[in-house]
Amino acid sequence: MSSRPRVYCRIRPLNEKEGAVEGKNECFFDKDGNTLLYHKADGDVVRSRFDSVMGPATDQKTVYRLLKDEVTSSLMTGYNATVFAYGQTGSGKTYTMEGQRAGDQRGLIHNFVSEIFDQFAQKKDVENVSVQMSYVQIYQDQIQDLLQARKLLDIRLDKSGAYIASGACWRDVSSARQAMNVCYDAAKHRATHSTDMKLVSSRNHALLQFQVKWDEPLAPGSNAKLNLVDLAGSEKVFKTGACGEVLKEAIAINKSLSALSNVVKALVDQARDPGKRHHVPYKDSKLTYLLQSSLGGNNLVHFILCLSASVLYQSEGMSTIEFGKRALKVVLKPVKNPIDYRRLEEMERMIEQMRQHISELEGKLSQKGAQGGAADTSMTGKKPAGENEKFLVMDDIAQDNEDEGGPGGRGKQAKDLINAEIKKLEEQQRTVEERLVQRGAELEQLKGSNAKEREQFQSKFTEEKRRYMEELNILRCNVQRQRERLEQGEEEVARARHKRAKRSMRIEKIGTRQKLKNSQELERIYKTLPESLHELTSHCILFPDSKEHFRKLGGLKKLIALIDCRGNKGRESYIAHASYALSIALDELGRDEVRELGGVHAVSQVLSRTDEHSKQFACRALEAVVRGNAANKREITDDVLLQLCGLVGTHPHQQVQEAACSALAEIADSLPDIKEKLMLHGLIRKMVSMIRDTPPEVADLIKVGVTVVGRLAQQHLPCQNEIAALGGVKILADTLFSSVGDRDPQLPVLTAYALVNICCNNRENMIILQKHPKWADIKFKVLEGLGRVFSDSIASENRIRATASHSIRSDGGRELFGYHGVTCVSEWSPFTAGGRPTYSSFMENPQFTLTVSEDCNVSIVLSDLSCEDRHAHRTASKQKTIYMGLAVFRGDRALLCDRGLKQLDFNGRFVTSGRFNRNRENTLSLPLKGSPDPYIIVPFTAHLMQYTRFCLGVFADKEVEVTQVPEEGGWLKRVFEGSWTTATGRGADAFDWRNTDQFLITVAEETTVTAVLSYRAVDEFRTRQALAADDEEVPDDSPENEEARERPHLHGRVFSSSFAPNRRYVRSNVPSPQNTSFVACNEYLSSSSVKTTVTLQPNQTYVYVPSTETPCVDEYRVSFYSDSNEVNVSTLNPSSEWYAFKYKGTWPADSDSSPSRSPFVLLNGGGKVVIIGSAKDVYLLLSVYEILDNGRYEKVADLTPAVKTKKLASCDAFWANECVLETTLPDANKSYWVTLQGIVTLESGEQRAVTEGDYTLAVYAEDINVTCTSNDADGLMLVDRLNATPEVVTYGVEKLMN
Repeated sequence: MSSRPRVYCRIRPLNEKEGAVEGKNECFFDKDGNTLLYHKADGDVVRSRFDSVMGPATDQKTVYRLLKDEVTSSLMTGYNATVFAYGQTGSGKTYTMEGQRAGDQRGLIHNFVSEIFDQFAQKKDVENVSVQMSYVQIYQDQIQDLLQARKLLDIRLDKSGAYIASGACWRDVSSARQAMNVCYDAAKHRATHSTDMKLVSSRNHALLQFQVKWDEPLAPGSNAKLNLVDLAGSEKVFKTGACGEVLKEAIAINKSLSALSNVVKALVDQARDPGKRHHVPYKDSKLTYLLQSSLGGNNLVHFILCLSASVLYQSEGMSTIEFGKRALKVVLKPVKNPIDYRRLEEMERMIEQMRQHISELEGKLSQKGAQGGAADTSMTGKKPAGENEKFLVMDDIAQDNEDEGGPGGRGKQAKDLINAEIKKLEEQQRTVEERLVQRGAELEQLKGSNAKEREQFQSKFTEEKRRYMEELNILRCNVQRQRERLEQGEEEVARARHKRAKRSMRIEKIGTRQKLKNSQELERIYKTLPESLHELTSHCILFPDSKEHFRKLGGLKKLIALIDCRGNKGRESYIAHASYALSIALDELGRDEVRELGGVHAVSQVLSRTDEHSKQFACRALEAVVRGNAANKREITDDVLLQLCGLVGTHPHQQVQEAACSALAEIADSLPDIKEKLMLHGLIRKMVSMIRDTPPEVADLIKVGVTVVGRLAQQHLPCQNEIAALGGVKILADTLFSSVGDRDPQLPVLTAYALVNICCNNRENMIILQKHPKWADIKFKVLEGLGRVFSDSIASENRIRATASHSIRSDGGRELFGYHGVTCVSEWSPFTAGGRPTYSSFMENPQFTLTVSEDCNVSIVLSDLSCEDRHAHRTASKQKTIYMGLAVFRGDRALLCDRGLKQLDFNGRFVTSGRFNRNRENTLSLPLKGSPDPYIIVPFTAHLMQYTRFCLGVFADKEVEVTQVPEEGGWLKRVFEGSWTTATGRGADAFDWRNTDQFLITVAEETTVTAVLSYRAVDEFRTRQALAADDEEVPDDSPENEEARERPHLHGRVFSSSFAPNRRYVRSNVPSPQNTSFVACNEYLSSSSVKTTVTLQPNQTYVYVPSTETPCVDEYRVSFYSDSNEVNVSTLNPSSEWYAFKYKGTWPADSDSSPSRSPFVLLNGGGKVVIIGSAKDVYLLLSVYEILDNGRYEKVADLTPAVKTKKLASCDAFWANECVLETTLPDANKSYWVTLQGIVTLESGEQRAVTEGDYTLAVYAEDINVTCTSNDADGLMLVDRLNATPEVVTYGVEKLMN
């Protein structure tokens, strides 16, 4: 369940310097124990509320008592706890944590250490207590080990998914005195200096950790961790007088505390808006990086705000108070530490003890239920915190005049984003208008000039005004479009809210009406019993929640009276059907009531009746009555057991035999004395014969026989030995691979369970099993069975992680069989339900690293923990069937282990995957090679947006390690959507690929970015398929199936843009020796989604270009994932466009490859230009010449061979098919001559000038004043500043994450 940090405030008494201040010298006061008063200079009073506020007179013992109960309770129940001391320098943080070494003024460290050892000394049933401690400091953003003389340490991710100081020394301590001596010795190495505010000031953040492990009867391998953090104090340099080395320390301290404040702020934003993923900047500082698991993980956190009451430090005090108020709003999700099971026998003993404990609790719960005191549980299956976990439940503390925010902030963010875009466009509009005014003023200044000059300027001004007005109209259209988008969004939000409210009311009304209808129907059925027995069974099957109501009506008593009506000839005909109705209508709390009413004996008597229905339904009723209830099982007499055994293998009706086997399996479960009796009655011999001799067509009978054998063998050595002596091991091994498994897939699963119970803790039986000719395949089945056993166990105990390890050895010590397993519980949530591997969001699924040090065989079991809950409520609404799958890839060690990030790109790393499975589990078995790099396991569902909890069990015959890759603090995701139009969707290989949409990317530090490009229609279709019911899905052959439509392959390419970083990238889109701007592209082709991963450097502009292989008009979606929040991604806009000119022509027949005989264009103006020549199967060279004659040439015809020129720029070599030249025209008043030379290579290898064929020549100019003329006609359109209208080009729009 969720909780929040506890925040306490402690006011330090005034020292001599502070007390000497004239006039009012205090401004902070405590009131009512939880209110802090701040008296401003103007007389106003500001109130702040915390969990507790301690005045200057508060002693150390009082501080400890406030924290003692919650901290020690959390530790003793397996939760981690962290205590922070926060405040300005000299405010009493170190005194609060350490205090004096003796007497009553000892600090929290000494008191907590003493309490830990005292607690364990008082617990008589606790064994194998182990306490380890480590002590590190963070000094100038370096982690140093105080137990190893300031040895430098790094941060890494450990096996449990927590961030730790790698290589830190952990010292074993056996008493509080020994622990404190270690602390005192280590504290000598802490960095301290003298400042103007404090004689001995701590210049580091100190982290003291205690790792506690112990064994309890019901929880072997329990563990917890206590973190005590003494933060360095924030300080103002002019007050402390810091200089030199002390100044460097102050800068590092303030920087790390600022990072801590930013992390808390991000966690508050995340709590206010849980529907949106927020980036939490843990990695901005070593302090927050190391404490990531404490701040945003599974710890219970306590902040002690230390401040001085003096008016000298009121600004520092208010900063501390504001930090505490923000910390109150953080949402914590504490989770118990997993129990570490080392042997299967321990697990089995624990399960047996837990079952007995649950039986006792059920008895108490039923008594409380009768008194109306039963605890309420929610529909999600979450239970309220127990008596030992009250520390998890905390009320919110509201501050005065506080804006609570909340999930509704998403709509505001959308409005802010659009308003920012409108503001940006309006600024561009004002810039254009100002340029028009400026040019008009210049024209006014020329009134006194000669007429010719004024006429030339007037003509130029008219042309400029025309272009400026066109640009202005484009901007106005875009502003209007954004405003319409804003209005449309607000209308959609209003409609959605109204629709949601109506839907909620309708659902609530329907639910209430349905409950009332069901209740009335059940009461009618109850009153008309026994005639309505058939209706009762149907009603309880359709509406399982009605069982409790039926019990409260007294229905169980009535059914038992019908069953126990021997001698009443009028009612004897109802006995069999009443027994069946009891098996269906019985709920968990009704089993004790049945025993008290004599129902166990009454049902047992029905077995003596001769008709088959009575025997079958009596067996079903006995199975339901004794399920999970040890007291009811004890009511079964030896005669009843003998009757049940007599039905097995001899009764002519198969259904009766199946029912008898099911009843025997439930009765024998976990009771060794009953197993002994059944063994004496010859049940094992009958079961083995049944499994061996039953025809494959009767799969159900074989299945219940295997179940009985498995239950009898569980934790019972005599039964295991007798099964083996009768050849049962070989028979079960043969059953694993028989044709019966094809008829019923549950049979191999149950058979593997049985073999685990018979062989995995029995050396002789394991030797028999290994002699089977199919042992190599059986080994995988056994590992799968172990995975299932362990997954069921961890799910029932509400744990999130557990490990198991066991080895069976021969007399000589050789290992016959060993297994090592790790089981983790996780979920597919709105942020992690990414769908199957072909989906663009596949990488968002939960990921697990699998470390394999040597070659081994591995079985992976994926179990759906919410499957039964969904089926129980399936009648209320249509639900999607969840198909689960497993995939294994080779992992990137640097990404997964060293940096703790999910892997996004799996191209070339595929190992294997399993089939989809609609049952509650899926399995995958495979051999794996030992590798220093981890493997990565990705569990997934067949559709998006399928949310459920799951358990992943990995078992191998060699030691392995499994760790879930953390979700928090990982990749930051931004999503953009756009479209390819007839003008922009030109294909990646066409000349006018340059028209397509583009994204500009800049980073502040070295950053890894992955861009995922997909078709929007396909993604949205997959979403609709996920929301549709099973029978409403669009079939594969339907024309509405977007996945079945043929679409071009996608391309995502990244280029560096240094020549004109704020303009559309037009250089070249293929890697070549001449194209040094190419950075990366997708490594494989797909018409579904492609990924491009690249590491970007700061001080550089990059361009991402999404395109298709051939021309296509469609909508796209691109998601950018980055490992830093210092990444800026923006779309193009009209101001990013060039002024473009494009020409198509035919090579002259008299061309001789010289510039004067080649195609050319005439440019007038200045500024940056990009010139592109293109011709198929031709080597091309572009050159630019500056015309030295004075004046400008407006027409090509004015150029003559006598014109003097100077080469300005040229390509360094001939380019194949396409040539690009980027240059700057230095003088706007000059003309420039651009030539395109071409040569072809003949079959003989000879090269000559090209004299036939078509060419394309394009010019992109930065300045609107550049004009271009050519000796060829105008050709195809290029997107530029003047035609960038919504009808021609649409720019990508960022989509807010839901």
